[in-house]
Amino acid sequence: MNDSFSCTLSDGRILEVKVLTYPLPAQEQWTLVSLWRTDWKKTDYDWLQSMHGDYSDALKIQSLIGTVEGVPAGTATVNYPCREAEVAVNGSVLTHPDFRRLGIAAHLTNAMSDLVFAAGCKVAYMGGERIPNNVYLRCGYDWHSGGVLRRAAPGCDECENEFFAPGQKVTLRPATWGDTSGFTCLAVQPLDTWVLDYPRGYLSGKYVLLKRCVSLFPNLYDQVTDGGGVVTVMIGEAAHRVLGFGSLTPGPAPARQHQAVVDVAAQDHYIDRLPDLLEHLKDEARRLEIQTLQAFVADQDQVKKENFLHAGFQPVAELSGQLQAGNREVKVAILQMAF
Repeated sequence: MNDSFSCTLSDGRILEVKVLTYPLPAQEQWTLVSLWRTDWKKTDYDWLQSMHGDYSDALKIQSLIGTVEGVPAGTATVNYPCREAEVAVNGSVLTHPDFRRLGIAAHLTNAMSDLVFAAGCKVAYMGGERIPNNVYLRCGYDWHSGGVLRRAAPGCDECENEFFAPGQKVTLRPATWGDTSGFTCLAVQPLDTWVLDYPRGYLSGKYVLLKRCVSLFPNLYDQVTDGGGVVTVMIGEAAHRVLGFGSLTPGPAPARQHQAVVDVAAQDHYIDRLPDLLEHLKDEARRLEIQTLQAFVADQDQVKKENFLHAGFQPVAELSGQLQAGNREVKVAILQMAF
């Protein structure tokens, strides 16, 4: 796709669109923030950090800005890994109130999809409201696990079968911002594991209708790392193909900094690699001089519980009704181990 293009709106006016790649100059930052603030006070990414290029070594972020007669009228943003891009996450589609019902959102959404597929991505995900005549449905997206929308590139309708195929060589490494879309791809699948990450309340789309997409990785990564914790990803046979992940979330400083909550999750074909994730996170806890680890495991996640017990955790309590899955209350076991 070119860095700029134009299209005709329903009232005959021309929408001029520029494709901006982060980091952005100050004037373009101001234009984007001004558009976003017509609808939001903040988004799932720190505006300034992302626009200054803090994530650009691993994550490619591009924003489309559409203008009508020189006036900013709409925007949309995409992100995908800089290396071996397979999955994109689209979001921040917004039309200025003065320019709505002209087809701007549809033009920008289609342009986003063209952009990421041209970059080699095989599938794109985005969040959306389940409302009649949702514009994204008219742009080739379909509902996936609730409030998540999915569109595959031509010929790639079953690409997740390739991403999560069994038998791949697996490596563990610290998460980076380049894992954003791969993490989302994993987290929105209908996995057998009920709870993917207890501290953030991430549940499997197999049991609940998901409501988040874009915010999944930023929320986890920022919450964990800002508190001095660790996010580890299990990577398959592509640079950012996320097959599983684990989080080590220290308690708030200073009184509880010696404690941490740990959780792990993996795609169904790789559930047997949970012990590797747990041992890695235990090593990280020792490095951080954490004295006590806790885990919160849903009653339905017996395989996960068995892995924690095998890793040396012991049951200390059971809580009723700690999680709501639709109309169902889920019991949670508290497991603990000390170093």
